[in-house]
Amino acid sequence: MRLCAGSARSCAGRSRPGHPCVRQLRIPLLLLCLLSLLPAAAHAREFRDDPGPETSPGRQGGPSPAAHPLDTRDIAELLVLANQKYLEGDFAEATRGYETIAALGHANGHVFYNLGNSYVRLGETGRAILNYRKALLLTPRDGDLKANLQYARSLCQDRIEPAASSIWRTLAFWHFGLNLRGLLFGFLLLHALFWGFLFLRLFLDREWLQWSIALSLILSLLAAASSAVKYRETYHNPGGVILVSEATVRAGFTHHDTALFILHQGAEFRILDAEGGWWKIELPDGKKGWLPAEAAGRVSLGSA
Repeated sequence: MRLCAGSARSCAGRSRPGHPCVRQLRIPLLLLCLLSLLPAAAHAREFRDDPGPETSPGRQGGPSPAAHPLDTRDIAELLVLANQKYLEGDFAEATRGYETIAALGHANGHVFYNLGNSYVRLGETGRAILNYRKALLLTPRDGDLKANLQYARSLCQDRIEPAASSIWRTLAFWHFGLNLRGLLFGFLLLHALFWGFLFLRLFLDREWLQWSIALSLILSLLAAASSAVKYRETYHNPGGVILVSEATVRAGFTHHDTALFILHQGAEFRILDAEGGWWKIELPDGKKGWLPAEAAGRVSLGSA
């Protein structure tokens, strides 16, 4: 009996050190968890409600939603009318309808896709490629969109060999398969899981909880970094497309500089710098030079 009593006292004496302190931290840690979710949730809601400062090709600085207080029903009517004009074969009028929606800041991937289809019908390959690429930022998994973009590229006069696909596209498959909204919600989910596991750790001492905390933290940080990169790709994309039938690329940013080569409608490039209404560009094959910004359009959905 003495052995049993001694054993019981021994077990009671092996309580986890610092456990009362951990109990006192439960409420503050829960509040910290909730507060940490507020900024990310607010940002995701802002992205959902506001598609960003979109501009349509050739109409930079166009009318803003404040200048045209149209409600959702008016925008829907504009979209229905534009779709009807497209089906009737009036592609010029359909294009004007889609451009109006884009200029008002209500364009989504489907509107840019329809714009691209309309421009293909009108023979404006450059604007078709530009809008297909904008649509790809918002609907990156759309198979029809990718096929139409490939077809529009086949119509271009310039045959520029693209750079080889990097291993980054394979390793970061989620980044290229989701748009900004999808990545933001993924980050919110992983962030909530991290804090949930951390809070549960206050009540349970399990090894699987420690691994879950570490894994959710790593994935949450990865999702946050991916979202930041995707935001830049969406609203500050350096891609560009030639919109005019022919554009001369020069050694400097004046018309007096040496002409290096000529690009035709639909040629794609990357913008490296801007100076006085000129863009310094780089082609997929590595060639560089300057061209007038008015001769091309930028893939970015932002105003930059």
